[in-house]
Amino acid sequence: MKTAARTIMQYILFWIMFFLGSYIFKIRNRIKVTGKENLPRKGRVLFLSNHQTLIDSLLIGINVVSKKDLLFCQKKIPWNAPDRKNFFSHKFAKFFFGLLKNIPTDRDKRSLTDIENQIHSYCHVLKKNNLLLFFTGTRTRDGSIGKCKKGVAMTILEAKPDYIIPITLIGISDIMPVSVGFNYRKISSGHRGQMIIGEPLDFSGILSSNLFSERTKISLICELVEKSVQKNYS
Repeated sequence: MKTAARTIMQYILFWIMFFLGSYIFKIRNRIKVTGKENLPRKGRVLFLSNHQTLIDSLLIGINVVSKKDLLFCQKKIPWNAPDRKNFFSHKFAKFFFGLLKNIPTDRDKRSLTDIENQIHSYCHVLKKNNLLLFFTGTRTRDGSIGKCKKGVAMTILEAKPDYIIPITLIGISDIMPVSVGFNYRKISSGHRGQMIIGEPLDFSGILSSNLFSERTKISLICELVEKSVQKNYS
């Protein structure tokens, strides 16, 4: 009974978030979305994006699925990996963001065991689901695109998703800048920006090669991810 109730709440909540996101990014602000033709129709998808605000995942989530998906296949909605201390600080937040398909991420963890466990949790999701990761880890403070975290490359090496889709966010940070913190009442309006969905990245040559060490593969994957997102950024 609890499972059925949770499923119903989750179904309704995703629709609420869809309309909320549409209101924020399409009515209050004008965010132009291009590249939807690059979205795979099936298969396990890993979305990799730069990071500008606390609501980037909302913008991406409402644009990588269709209304038909929301009605009949909410499984296509990607999981997210928000910072545990920011989004799971008390019981209500834990319950609410748990319904929204989030994997708590501990960004301050430094031990190899903790990092491996975090990567395994991402790979577990990617066995049957889609996943969104912000490859720089944290939000930009100066508008630039940071370096790709090694954990992202390690996730690709282990999970081998069917598709890896790069996403470039441009001009989104003014909608909810880092300076306002977690005050959602300060989400602003009147801004223009872009969300560019790139063509799937091909790592097959790197993944299958016996010429590269794992360390080299990680570096090459990180470099390709950064370049694919950076080329659309201005």
